[in-house]
Amino acid sequence: MKLLTRFVLTLLPIVYMAFIWLQSSYFDPESLSTLSSQIPFEMILFLGIILELSHLFEFGVLYFLFIMAFLSYGRLTYFKSFLGVLLAFLYGFVDELHQMYVPYRSASIVDLVKNTIGIVIFWGLIHTNYYTRPHSKLRRAMNKITQNTRSG
Repeated sequence: MKLLTRFVLTLLPIVYMAFIWLQSSYFDPESLSTLSSQIPFEMILFLGIILELSHLFEFGVLYFLFIMAFLSYGRLTYFKSFLGVLLAFLYGFVDELHQMYVPYRSASIVDLVKNTIGIVIFWGLIHTNYYTRPHSKLRRAMNKITQNTRSG
C-alpha cells in the first residue's frame, strides 16, 4: 500500500501537467465571444476575471503536487521546496512557449508573472505551515504523507 501511495503521489504532478498542456492546447478564448450576445456583460466580466485568476491557482496547485510527491520520499527540505518552485515555474514557462504555437493562443509575460505569483502564494502557505507552525493541520497532514509512505 505504501508503494502504491508513493506511486500515485509521484504520478499526480505529471498527470496534472498533462491536463494543463491539453487545456492550453484546446482552449479557444475566441469561442467565448459568441456567448457575448447570449449572456449579460457582468457574467462575461466575471468569467474573464476567473480565467485570469486561474493562473494563480493552476500553477500553485502544480507546486503543491510536487511537494506532495517529494513528501512521499521523506520530509520536506528547503531544497525540495525550492525544487518544487523551480519545476512549477519552468513548466509555466514551457507552457507559455507552447502557446506560441497553438492557434488562438499566445505567449504572455503577464501570464508567466501570474503563474509565478500563484506559485509564491502556495510556497508561502506551505512554508509557513510546515516550518513555523508545527501544530498546524497542514503540517500534520504533510507529515502523515511522509510517515505513510516511508519504507520499512
